Amino acid sequence: MSAEEPVKEVSIITVSTLIRKRRWTIIITSILVTAAVVYYAITEPSTYQAEALLSADAPQVEEMIKMPSAPNNPVNVGEKLWMVRENLFSPTVLVPLVKEFQLDRRSNDLLTRLETSWNNLNAQIGFPAPVATEPQQREEITIDNLKKKIHIKVEAPDAFSIAFQDESPERSREVTNRLADALVQRTSATIHQNANFAAEFLKSEVQRVKAKLDSQNAAIQAYQAVNTDDLSTRMAADLRTIESQQEKIHAKTEQISNEQARRTAIEKEIQDLESRGALETRENMAAETRLQELRLKLKQLQAMYTDQHPELRSTQSEIRDLEKALASGASKGSTRGEPSAAQMRYLALKSELEATTQRIDALRKQQNDMVAQMAVFRRKAESAPRNERNVAQLVRDYELTRTQYQNLLQKQTEAQVNERLNRVNQNSVFRVVRRASIPLEPSGPHRARLMVMGVVAGLGLGMLFAFVAELRDSSYEDADEFQESVDVPVLATIPAIPMADSTSLAPARRATLPSSGVRTLDLEKTTTRRAVVTLNDPRSIAAEQYGMLALEIRQRLGRDSSRVLAITSAAGGEGKTITSLNLSIALSKTMEGKVLLVDSDLRKPRIHECVGFKPDKGFGDLLQRPDDALDSYIRRVNGLAIIPGGNAIEDPLRYLGSERCNALFQRFRKQFEFIVVDTPPILPVADSRMLSGYADGVLIVVRARHTRRELFKYAMRGFRVPNLIGVVLNGVDYERSRYSDAYEYYTNEYLGRASRKRA
Repeated sequence: MSAEEPVKEVSIITVSTLIRKRRWTIIITSILVTAAVVYYAITEPSTYQAEALLSADAPQVEEMIKMPSAPNNPVNVGEKLWMVRENLFSPTVLVPLVKEFQLDRRSNDLLTRLETSWNNLNAQIGFPAPVATEPQQREEITIDNLKKKIHIKVEAPDAFSIAFQDESPERSREVTNRLADALVQRTSATIHQNANFAAEFLKSEVQRVKAKLDSQNAAIQAYQAVNTDDLSTRMAADLRTIESQQEKIHAKTEQISNEQARRTAIEKEIQDLESRGALETRENMAAETRLQELRLKLKQLQAMYTDQHPELRSTQSEIRDLEKALASGASKGSTRGEPSAAQMRYLALKSELEATTQRIDALRKQQNDMVAQMAVFRRKAESAPRNERNVAQLVRDYELTRTQYQNLLQKQTEAQVNERLNRVNQNSVFRVVRRASIPLEPSGPHRARLMVMGVVAGLGLGMLFAFVAELRDSSYEDADEFQESVDVPVLATIPAIPMADSTSLAPARRATLPSSGVRTLDLEKTTTRRAVVTLNDPRSIAAEQYGMLALEIRQRLGRDSSRVLAITSAAGGEGKTITSLNLSIALSKTMEGKVLLVDSDLRKPRIHECVGFKPDKGFGDLLQRPDDALDSYIRRVNGLAIIPGGNAIEDPLRYLGSERCNALFQRFRKQFEFIVVDTPPILPVADSRMLSGYADGVLIVVRARHTRRELFKYAMRGFRVPNLIGVVLNGVDYERSRYSDAYEYYTNEYLGRASRKRA
């Protein structure tokens, strides 16, 4: 059912439409804002502004004492504004002015009135009384207000003005001159104070840097005395010593190599002798020696212990084993006697091997001592460049400190010169060129300008409010906008019905109301009769649209048999009751009184209010007594049969869903050709869903500029009926639509001509 929401384009037409639609929002906002601004412009007291002109001058230095680094450059006021503000806005300047000229009187009176009003309001509400404003806070508020009245403006590169606004022209002049004098005095004092401070600071810095320079000079001299005595000669001697030591180490290395070669040859010869049996003979000789040692030990043990002592018995056992071994060797043919030449050679080689090993160890020790001594001389040789670098670093630091000392001396000289000049000339950076005079005309407020700005601001704020209201308005403006958003067809667009006074109704139209026959009603006496345009103004555009709607309904529902049309809306206030009544009257004009209008809203019936009779009984009573005759419930207006809702009943769903309701509608079909049923709204009750089941078609009423889109779509999501035939859009403003020319032509040419004929 829902279509994609279109994107509105901003154009001249949409803006003009917005202005026409929200004209009262724009007009009321403009009037309120303009009135507030005009009231402020009228009631705000006039203020006067006095202005003093000051110039910025540089101190004049005599040519004979002028320093090259201190040229006489002109002062730039833009660079000195911070100093001007700092001196003018100082409490030491503003507080005496406040007390002297009583500038805090109005502020204190205003604060007192505000506090009194606030305390009275709190007392009425019942809140505790707030703490009163402290004197210090009052003084701070007064100072802040005073700063807002002081204006500083640059007039030229070397000139500026000081202005003060006040309600009194004489006081504005006096305060302005006092501010200019205070600025000159404070800047002069500040210059002297800064000069003295700079001189003292430079003096202390010169002394500190001088002491540092002296200490660095002493450090250089001491270092040179200790570490730089004939560095080049010592370095050459150390290099020669290192060469000599390297030669000695090389010689020792060759000796060690020779001794190692000798030891290797001895070890090889010993291995050859051992392979020829010299080692076995040596082992036998060692066994005999061991046997003699054991026998000697046995004698010692026998003297100390008994024969049963374990150690003694172990020694005896070892002696017996050794004797057996020697005896077995003797049985093999070996004989003991003098050592052989191989044995003697073996013993000599062993002695020589031990001596060679001792010589190698001694040579290596000497070599290690030479290497350590050479490392000492090498460190001495390497330390010489480092000492030279240290001396160079000390000299560089000394030069930097000396440069800093010279700069400080130059600045100290300049500061002393400036101090003497300021003491002699009493110069200031600023001086008064033109003192303030009494202003002849007020400087503000600009009442005409404020009023114009109020009108412009009111229009702008009104347009803003109108634009915001338009953005928040999600209702449908016309049928085209509705069709772009929803795919349900629009059967008719009913214009907004003007609520004309009863005296404006033509006598001929009022005379058409019947005065005899079936019970009729005088719509002249009802309060809502103006909305029944099909009777009150049958030639109006709205009545013509209801006639076209009646034809469209008959074509869609057909003309073969009795048809039932249910009319509902998404919510209340959409105009479905007025639509039901006008549509029914339009149908009755073409169907010769065979049309019935049923007010089925059993919760809040309203048709009787539109046609002006008492709700004695109606559709609700007929549901409770379905066998009653229909004529006793019917009221007629110009041939239209109406069954009002009657008195409201509880639990209407129980009656609407019963079989008697279905039977009642069958009785309606037998007696009338067309039945229009005014049903309750879709939200939030279910009566319309149930009544739509008895109808051949359902018509939904949507009110332009009233029904919100999200509300309508939400209602339609739950109201899914197969017999929905379309929508009636009422309350459309034809004057704002793109088809206004056609309706204006009809109004002027047809309705206007008919009015002239009746006149």
